[in-house]
Amino acid sequence: MKLLSVLLTATCLSIAQPTGTVDTVGGTTFDNQNSVPALQWVAQDPANGIHVIWLYSAQPYGSTWPDRTIRYNYFDRTTGTWNWNDPDFMASGINSQTRRTGYGSLELNPADGAALVACHYSAGGMPPTFVPIVARDAAPGGGIFSYCDGAPDLEGFFLPVVAVTADGTTHLFIIKFAVSDNLFYARGTTWCDWETPSGWIQTGAFGHNLVASHVSNKLMATWMSGRNAEMALHYRRSVDAGENWGPVTTLVPPDAFLGDTGTVCAIGAGLVMDRGDNPLLVTTLVPLIGDSAYSNPAEIWLYDFGSETWSRIHRAGSHNLAGGFGANAAICGRPSIGQNPENGRLYVVWEQFDSLNVEPSTDLLRADVFLSCSDDGLFWTEPFKLTPTDETSKRFPVVARNCAGDSAAIFFEQDVIAGFNSDDVGQVSNNPICVWRGHGTGIAERRDMTELPGNSDRVPSIGRQFTFSSPNASSVQILDVSGRLVRTLQAVSCQPPALSFFLWDGTDARGNRAQPGCYFARSREMTQFHSGNWDRVPRLASVAKLVLLP
Repeated sequence: MKLLSVLLTATCLSIAQPTGTVDTVGGTTFDNQNSVPALQWVAQDPANGIHVIWLYSAQPYGSTWPDRTIRYNYFDRTTGTWNWNDPDFMASGINSQTRRTGYGSLELNPADGAALVACHYSAGGMPPTFVPIVARDAAPGGGIFSYCDGAPDLEGFFLPVVAVTADGTTHLFIIKFAVSDNLFYARGTTWCDWETPSGWIQTGAFGHNLVASHVSNKLMATWMSGRNAEMALHYRRSVDAGENWGPVTTLVPPDAFLGDTGTVCAIGAGLVMDRGDNPLLVTTLVPLIGDSAYSNPAEIWLYDFGSETWSRIHRAGSHNLAGGFGANAAICGRPSIGQNPENGRLYVVWEQFDSLNVEPSTDLLRADVFLSCSDDGLFWTEPFKLTPTDETSKRFPVVARNCAGDSAAIFFEQDVIAGFNSDDVGQVSNNPICVWRGHGTGIAERRDMTELPGNSDRVPSIGRQFTFSSPNASSVQILDVSGRLVRTLQAVSCQPPALSFFLWDGTDARGNRAQPGCYFARSREMTQFHSGNWDRVPRLASVAKLVLLP
């Protein structure tokens, strides 16, 4: 039986350097914009412009931030300017609310492109009675808001995530304050006529997110539960504007960290409905050693619900950290995703901490904003750093879901002092709210597939048995198209310089014949990470595609 020999080398994608500009569209002293996944704070409407919201205050810690609210600004493509920009960036934007409000989310009305802003306020009492409220603009960028107050139907709920389906139904994914089974969903088929919220019987839910299709009535909801070894990412789907929901499903993460190192999802998921009207999510995966989850190293992954496959986007880790990350953060994390509906190109943005750039007053690391792109969701460009390294920390990036024309709009906060004054860490500062506007100018693929001597087969390799060689690899994983591990191969021989050879005979880990079809061989190089220390971390090195014949 013929053995096909394949030398695994990295499949690399290169992106022409994105070109763009950074606009300062507002400011805030309330620097902890979000402790959950990347919600939609920026939305791009190719026909009109760019909408952005943020949590605003001009007061310091200890003041109770009496002016805290959700602020709004709009970039008008016709004029090429932001509607409410002031020479004093702290005065830029307008209030989307008329009262003191907390954490919000943004949605565009599919019918006219006008903004909806959901947040919550306190109606008083102790413990406080929170109430969601939704503001709706009269026109794209009009700044004339009407309000749907959730009282009395939605009293006791907060942290609303808003979405609108193609039929005009408004959906809220909400948390009930100070109860154990705290995850609820509510909708209004007509404006400001809320149905009774339905409880999803989920204990200790957090990190919730929601996305709606604007061409159908599909919805995708995600949330987190648990701590450390119990952390898990869950989802539910609806195809009829929330009338019915599918079962609660736990999304099992891929085996991102080898050996006795487990893998858990952290923080939550960024969401988009792709051009085929299927949901995609991006999330952060972190290693689990024993019962403890660690925030260094970390990886960014995409899950495609259409093909039911995982793909790895990026990995970050450091042997030596000059400072910490702060609460609810990993060395790379909080990813969000957008797509060009014309060519299908995907854009993923995340925050990543610089292991050597530390704020001396807080001993916390500063972060920057990174971007990666993919034409197929499987192979991704090397990350491009969009923000310059300086003495500020660029936090909470969000890419607009619609990247038509390969035009990207990316929100981030420029935290002048790393660490959140709103959490009594660091001094108060006036922090710019920024939007990066630019273009990814195309992706060039580079497949440096070097063949072994005498091998005439080209990738993808086709056969019934395969031999592999890979530089510095400790093992090779055979994965099916869903990302499921079929078998892990150990080297059968080694040759200098550090070239390891592997053999796959087409069987799974139990010795059973694998089904004919497409598989991926993934090699890894090993550094070290164990019990929270850097002594055994696997690093993804290369991928090859295989077709197993009957």
